[in-house]
Amino acid sequence: MNTIEDQIQSSNLLKIKKIIDQDNNGDKFIIVRTKKNINFMREYNLNNEDVKDIIRGLSIEDCYSGPEKDRDSKYKGWIFKFNPLFENTKLYIKIRIESSEKSVCLSVHEFGKYDGGI
Repeated sequence: MNTIEDQIQSSNLLKIKKIIDQDNNGDKFIIVRTKKNINFMREYNLNNEDVKDIIRGLSIEDCYSGPEKDRDSKYKGWIFKFNPLFENTKLYIKIRIESSEKSVCLSVHEFGKYDGGI
């Protein structure tokens, strides 16, 4: 870890993982049911627990953006973007940390498949 940004990303990745570990059926960690996310999960035969496991496996090296504010000003919190490999496929994962007790997975799908991964 060389930079403040690395330390911030690492700290927040740990926070995301802690929230997932404390989640009980979506009370703390939500995966948004967008068409993109649903299609990805169906294609790879994944359920919410599988997606949580993918996120638990993220490393700081997978984080390529964040923290940044949500483009939608009605949502508070910080956005982080990740691009890990999953079954030899590069993924795009976007997570918003809303508080120390709540986090939302806004996107989980193949990187670049929709709007260049964004």
